Amino acid sequence: MGVVTAITPSGHVTARTAGDWIPLEGTGVVDVTGRFSGRVVRVFGPVARPYVSVRPRRPPRDAEAAQLLGATLVEWEGMHGTA
Repeated sequence: MGVVTAITPSGHVTARTAGDWIPLEGTGVVDVTGRFSGRVVRVFGPVARPYVSVRPRRPPRDAEAAQLLGATLVEWEGMHGTA
């Protein structure tokens, strides 16, 4: 789905999509290790490759946030519905 580019002060995760598939708000996402999970709460930016804001289940700690930067997020099939 996209690569993590930033962690906001409120703990939301910002990722840049690859552009081939753009998630809808409410889509569940995980990192490829399955340790991070959250939901897309906002899609914004350029139409060709928008950014998504992901609200995590819990805000990442500093060490977790550092590991998330540059990580790839993918859709989590086990997480359906809206936030």
